[in-house]
Order: sequence, then C-alpha cells, then structure tokens
Amino acid sequence: MIPHPASEVTDSVYDKLLHGWLAGELRLVNKGLPRERRSLDELLLQERPAIRCTDGSEQPVKRNELRLLSDLLEEKERKSLLLPILIEMTGDETEAVVLCRSDIELKVLTSILGMRLNYERPGRVRIYRPQLALLRSKLRTTTQYAFSSSMRND
Repeated sequence: MIPHPASEVTDSVYDKLLHGWLAGELRLVNKGLPRERRSLDELLLQERPAIRCTDGSEQPVKRNELRLLSDLLEEKERKSLLLPILIEMTGDETEAVVLCRSDIELKVLTSILGMRLNYERPGRVRIYRPQLALLRSKLRTTTQYAFSSSMRND
C-alpha cells in the first residue's frame, strides 16, 4: 500500500467536515419542506388551502393559483397532481431542476412557461433563471424550493 501525501489526508478530513456542516445547514434551510404533498383536488376543497411543513408550520396556498392549475388540467389529472411542485436548487443560481413525478407536472410547466420542455432524465426537468422567475411569479405558493448540495449537472 502506498502512503497518501499529507495534503490528501487533510483534504479528506476537511471535505468530511465541510460536508457534515453543509448537511446541517441544508436541514435548516429545508425545514419548511412539505411533510406530505396534497392533491390539487384536495386543496380546492379546503376552505383555507394549506400544506403542512416538516417544521410543523402550515404554508397557505393561494386559491387563484389552484384555479389556474385546475383550468390547465383534466379531472383525473387534478386528482393526481401533488402540490407543492418541488424545485431543486443547487449551488448554481442560473438553473434549477423541477422534480416531476409524472407527466402532469411536465404539462403544467409547459403550459405556464409557454414552451415545450423535455425530461433531462426521468423525473427531472431543467429550467433556467428566466423560466424559474416566470414559474414562481405565477405559482409562488404551489411551488417550493428544495436546496441540495449536489453540484453535478445530472
């Protein structure tokens, strides 16, 4: 076995420490993620639509956003669309990944953004800053950021 130079060992310890710290910080930033996502149909029936978060708080959902989504979808799709739609943010602020568990989210994105989008890979659609701004301006309470330490473009 060839011994590792001291810098490699130090980098490894530093990387582990940094990764542990970053994981803790991301837990704090993501504490408001949904405990469970709710269907569009279910939220439309609530007097005061809201989604319970992992920190115990409730995130109110604007009825006009629910109506917009409802108008874009067929009845079966309204029952299957789970909200909020999650947007994964990494260290690069020029792009984001929308997590799509079905083609219904892709249909919503295509309609809201007014352009055809494709899966980058199953369950993931990459959008760029101008698209993200438009999406969030129309669906601020029915989309939610999830922050990730992933720096890969996968």
